[in-house]
Amino acid sequence: MRLEEVKRGLWGYQRDAVFRYIAGQEEAFGQKLAEKDAQMMRAGQQAQARIRDLEEENRALKEEVRQLRGQQDQIARAILDARASAEALRAETVAQEAAARAEMRRALEEDRAALEKYRQKVSALREMLRSTVAGLEEKAEEMERQADELYAASPAERLTLFQ
Repeated sequence: MRLEEVKRGLWGYQRDAVFRYIAGQEEAFGQKLAEKDAQMMRAGQQAQARIRDLEEENRALKEEVRQLRGQQDQIARAILDARASAEALRAETVAQEAAARAEMRRALEEDRAALEKYRQKVSALREMLRSTVAGLEEKAEEMERQADELYAASPAERLTLFQ
């Protein structure tokens, strides 16, 4: 308190001056209090605006989290579906491989059976050719022997025309 501003009287400070001083101080404090209240109102409004912004951001983030969880669930389902498809394809491939092996074995057995028939035919043909050649050989020897007999019996040296 600045007492220099209050006027003095004979017996101390003048009553009017003290009342004016107190009223001035009250007005100054009231004004400061009003400014503080205004600042507090502005701060409260700013805080309320910030709260609304944060609540809106919170809602947006919750929605984003919900969407991401949905995507995560879809990805998990896709992975499980892919695994199931892979297993099904693997099983189908194994079954096709087994069927192909069985078909190859059957075809191999058929080819072996056909080859055995051809081998038997070749063996029979060989035997037939061998016996035919042996028969031809015998006939050729027989003809050669007959030719030798005919040659020996031929009158080539005794032939005379007009004797």
